[in-house]
Amino acid sequence: MTDVRTLSAPAAPADLKHVSLDREGDARYWQQRFGTSRARLEQAVERVGHHVNAIAEFLHRRR
Repeated sequence: MTDVRTLSAPAAPADLKHVSLDREGDARYWQQRFGTSRARLEQAVERVGHHVNAIAEFLHRRR
């Protein structure tokens, strides 16, 4: 039987306007939110900063 906890989405971080990868739970949330890997998120943060809109635009341009 599948554990229900494995099917649920990660809890949303406190700040939904800025991407923080410091906490594992937050990193998982943003990975799922953007449908990308942690490495791509780290690259996006390095290139455009932590603001969600800038990261979304960066990831969209790179598809």
